[in-house]
Amino acid sequence: MGIRRHMRWASAEALRKKVHIYETILNSIHEGVLITDPKGYVIFYNQEIALLEGLNPEDVVGRHLSEIYSQPLDTSEHLRVSRTAQPIRETYQKYFTRQGLEVHLVASTVPVLRQNELLAVYSVCREATHLKEMLLRTMQIQEIKADLLEGKKNSPAHSGRANFVFADIIGKSKAMEKVIRGAQRAMSGTANILVYGETGTGKELLVQSIHNGSPRKHYPFVAINCSAIPENLLETMLFGAVKGAYTGAVPTTGIFEYVDEGTLYLDEINSMSLGLQAKLLRALQERTYRKVGSVTEIPLRCRIISSINVDPMTCLQKKLLREDLFYRLSVISLTIPPLRERKEDIPCLIEYFIKKHSPRHSQCKMELDPELARMFQSYRWAGNIRELENAIESMICMAGEEKWLTCEHLPMYLKQQMEQETFKAGKVPSQLSPSLLDMENSIVTDALKKHRGNLSRAAKELGILRQSLQYRVKKLGIDAEQFRH
Repeated sequence: MGIRRHMRWASAEALRKKVHIYETILNSIHEGVLITDPKGYVIFYNQEIALLEGLNPEDVVGRHLSEIYSQPLDTSEHLRVSRTAQPIRETYQKYFTRQGLEVHLVASTVPVLRQNELLAVYSVCREATHLKEMLLRTMQIQEIKADLLEGKKNSPAHSGRANFVFADIIGKSKAMEKVIRGAQRAMSGTANILVYGETGTGKELLVQSIHNGSPRKHYPFVAINCSAIPENLLETMLFGAVKGAYTGAVPTTGIFEYVDEGTLYLDEINSMSLGLQAKLLRALQERTYRKVGSVTEIPLRCRIISSINVDPMTCLQKKLLREDLFYRLSVISLTIPPLRERKEDIPCLIEYFIKKHSPRHSQCKMELDPELARMFQSYRWAGNIRELENAIESMICMAGEEKWLTCEHLPMYLKQQMEQETFKAGKVPSQLSPSLLDMENSIVTDALKKHRGNLSRAAKELGILRQSLQYRVKKLGIDAEQFRH
């Protein structure tokens, strides 16, 4: 008996060691790994996917997929593989966690079988944002080369890369009207333009509108994010290169040459290295440039519009931008105000984003709860329009078939921040206070009794919209029919 107990102990210890080895290896790789049992309960969740999804492995393991992700069960690839036992290879996925975080991944989902018995399902995934950018850049470069070979440099088709015009800019505030007027005055000229705006304010939308309203609209428009491309690659992309300029160099058409008399948009130019800024300055001063490895001067014909997401004075003080280059780039300066300084634009932006992201098959028009709309109006929106759009898209996903978008559908981080701001302002949100809910119930009930269940009259007396009263009646569980007798 003692020998048998020792063998069982040794076997269990060996199994524990093996599991520890496997977990250590899976937590050290650069791909996310998610493993579920056949019913969809998570049995392993490594550190990489935890970073991608912003979740804690301890809060995920043991829970069902439906508790972690806000997506319909019939669209879950894990559950589909559980049903079919057929692998799904390298698919792009966009989804939301229950905390409202938007995730972009490329994943393969594979069944683990033993003699036709399904033991588990695992996914191996990697973050897709950078892959998507690289793919897009590759496609653009291939298109550029193909067009140049076919002699289509001046084809109007190139202007399709700038899709927006001034009519696409959503906003009726005086601040935005001033920016648009300035941009419209500047669009017909040749002077360089510098656009300043915080992240998410819509700088490229404005720049594309300038291009499409200018005489250059029949020439190419190319946008480059200076912070996303290494310095040596960015220099070759801009100036081009000749064969032998560096090891492995092949003749390369630069963006300056390709754009010709079109518009080059340099986004986040404050992220460009000072050395490359000096080369750009020379090209702007001389209106000529040289390919990497060449001594031949080529005329610079394009108009350069650049943007920064840091205050210009801060850029200069911290030497993020050369002072002489700044003056060359900012012959015309445009400043896009943050959303918190043009809050009158928030309602029309909300309406636009709800329409944009609502499911096409939906039978009812989604609307924002009036109480939440007031909270949106007072919130600071640090991420500006981009944060607002992401919030609306996340809420629509969480709401499902419901008509009203409420606080319960907000991403968790946003809900917490809005509640904190509300408390700091000395206001108590009704959804957090049972006593206020009781008071609201009493007020609505009294108005309905007085007007015998007539929602329109009751809403008029309360000074709110009929649809707002309808929502409150539903939220409070009040039966309006009982007052109509």
